[in-house]
Amino acid sequence: MTFPSKPAPAPRVWDDPRVRFPDEATWSRMTPAERETTIERIEAVLDEHRAAMSEGTRHFRGKAGIGADLDGHFRRAGRAVYVGCELAVLYPGEPVIVPDVLAVTDCDPDYEPERWVVPDEKRGIDLVIEVRNLGKKHKDVVDNVRDYARVQIPEYFSFDCRRGILRGWRLVEADARKYQPVVPQGGYLRSQVLGLDLAVVGTRLRFFSSGAMIPDAAELAARLQALADQRQGAVQELERQLGDAARLRDEAARLRDDVLDRLSRAQVTLAQGVLDVCGARGLTLTADEHARIASEGDVETLARWMTRALTASTADAVLSRDGAP
Repeated sequence: MTFPSKPAPAPRVWDDPRVRFPDEATWSRMTPAERETTIERIEAVLDEHRAAMSEGTRHFRGKAGIGADLDGHFRRAGRAVYVGCELAVLYPGEPVIVPDVLAVTDCDPDYEPERWVVPDEKRGIDLVIEVRNLGKKHKDVVDNVRDYARVQIPEYFSFDCRRGILRGWRLVEADARKYQPVVPQGGYLRSQVLGLDLAVVGTRLRFFSSGAMIPDAAELAARLQALADQRQGAVQELERQLGDAARLRDEAARLRDDVLDRLSRAQVTLAQGVLDVCGARGLTLTADEHARIASEGDVETLARWMTRALTASTADAVLSRDGAP
């Protein structure tokens, strides 16, 4: 029985001589039209390779999530860091590179270049993160380590999203062209470029600031929803308390009115009682004294007058202010 032969792996895009960017001297002599034609030719070759390569959904979600997490964090922090995904980067005399995720510090985060042409931008990129799912390990941990150091990209991280393995490399000197491994500290890899720590959490690459994990968009949305729910709950509780307070206020007003009504009726009854006792005992009241008793609003005074009226010999003694009977 014969088996079909295994197809040869697709050539690396970096090995294709058609994607090599001109050296700086050649680029400087080109006219704008020649430069655009050169870039268009390189990008056409890139499109050929992209059509032949696929790292799968896990790879796509990984790099998209990394880019979104970094971009969102730096925007919230107010830091000028440009974060790009799959942006062609052209160094003089080098094959084009298309990192999964790249970062450039001190750069407008809203900058939207169609490609990063180093001679035109007057600077290279500061960091690369490559996400590997189905691709070959040798490219990420050997070829890229050599090539990215040669063009002096300060930091490079490789994340194997299938196996959950994170590696990092850094140029330890400004003029160095060979990486040194980033040594894990407490389970984290430190990025000096980003000012953040990197670690694998579950199957994802996550970023940490001062020990706290930077939330992704879904987590931020969940937090905002929780805060909104909490606020809504607080508003509803306040409305309930205000409703209770209104009911208590209404009840207090009703009780007050009831007490005042009862007190008013008691005053009327006591005043009439004083008048009746005075009349029964033959104590003659002047019109002013009659009006004074009828209009008296203090219950205690009326009660005192009632007591005096039972024994007083004159109306004047009933209404005496010194308390004499």
